[in-house]
Amino acid sequence: MKVTAAVARAPEAGFSIEELDIDEPREDEILVRVVGVGLCHTDLVFKAASTIAPPAVFGHEGSGIVEKVGSAVKKVAPGDRVAITFRSCGECVRCKQGLPAYCHTMPMLNYAGMRTDGTKALHAAEEQYLPNHPPPPLFD
Repeated sequence: MKVTAAVARAPEAGFSIEELDIDEPREDEILVRVVGVGLCHTDLVFKAASTIAPPAVFGHEGSGIVEKVGSAVKKVAPGDRVAITFRSCGECVRCKQGLPAYCHTMPMLNYAGMRTDGTKALHAAEEQYLPNHPPPPLFD
């Protein structure tokens, strides 16, 4: 599947808009057409520090419209508007302490376009990382 993303190819370089190949969503994943995403301080720190091997796609909190859902997804359906938060493994010491923002695998899961098993998933958000539906927009 092809997607378009802002890609960082080097820590000191700007972003380039590129077409990327990604895997289809798995049974517990959701394909979201992102219509808004922000680059926060954490994104820029990871980019500048070369924490993630380039190329990397930054911007881990966004909103959009559900395009496809895996067979096990129950919380949302195609056409739903969603907000997406960061991903965490749920298994490391920090996650088990209730600190998922400090997850040991947070950079890999949120910036390198990877799943915990190492396959690529730039587009996919597991259902567990979706907050409740945002309210309908005031303007489209």
